[in-house]
Amino acid sequence: MTSEDEVYSTIFTSLKHPVRRKILRMLSEMPRSFSEVLEALGISSSHLTYHLESLGELVSKMENGKYKLSTFGEAAVTTMSKVEEPPKAVGGKPVLPSSLKLKSLFALLIVAIVVLASLNYAQYQSLNRITADYEPLRELSDMVKNGELLQSRYTLRYKSSSYTSISPEDPWYCIMYVPFDNSTLNLALTVNSILIPGYIAITVQKGDALATNETAPIVQSLNTTMSGRYSALLLSKGWYTVCLVGSIIKLGNTTFIVYLVTPQINIDCSMSLELIHEGNNSPFAVAR
Repeated sequence: MTSEDEVYSTIFTSLKHPVRRKILRMLSEMPRSFSEVLEALGISSSHLTYHLESLGELVSKMENGKYKLSTFGEAAVTTMSKVEEPPKAVGGKPVLPSSLKLKSLFALLIVAIVVLASLNYAQYQSLNRITADYEPLRELSDMVKNGELLQSRYTLRYKSSSYTSISPEDPWYCIMYVPFDNSTLNLALTVNSILIPGYIAITVQKGDALATNETAPIVQSLNTTMSGRYSALLLSKGWYTVCLVGSIIKLGNTTFIVYLVTPQINIDCSMSLELIHEGNNSPFAVAR
């Protein structure tokens, strides 16, 4: 066997062993000492000595004791890189096996189906939300056409200077239509004066307390003598009655206002109503 044949035989023998291939790759980056190679590979020193000897003329030892690739070693590394690189077609594009192509196309198809399904679901949800929001607005629009008042804030006023005089021009109760379930009615009360000991009776009732044949259920009832902000949770949409002086009850065909405290002399207060739904101000209708 000639010297050249021996070199080729060494190259192919070396490339068959993974440890020797690792040594060749490491030395292709830079020359390394015996201890550096030993630490990187994590093998015993005797095994490393065996593999370095097996590499033969592919590596050489420098004066400083470090190992480097010889010309034949560089050729061996070049051969490894050619074998490990995927085959390339004309133009530099990799040629994929037909089975891999089919798997890639199938994966892309699955991704496309998932994306389209997500978009369709999002559009469906958005359409449902728009429809759900549109219906209450349509109801309010129909009420306005029938003469009701569309409001974003409404103010009640109760002012009395005697037991019997309530200013007729100031609304001290209202019948309001709430267009959404699970809304919150915010009540901002301003008390100007209560000269005789007593309190203001704020009452919220479910339904039109004047039109119903029975007493409308009380949703919220509170008595106060001070200005402040209060709220009532309205679980369902529909008509509600808000009053500053007490509850409105029905006895047979007769309607009564039950003052929780007899109307006091020199009471002057006002209360603004705002409706909140999902954190935002909501319009509502007030019956004339």
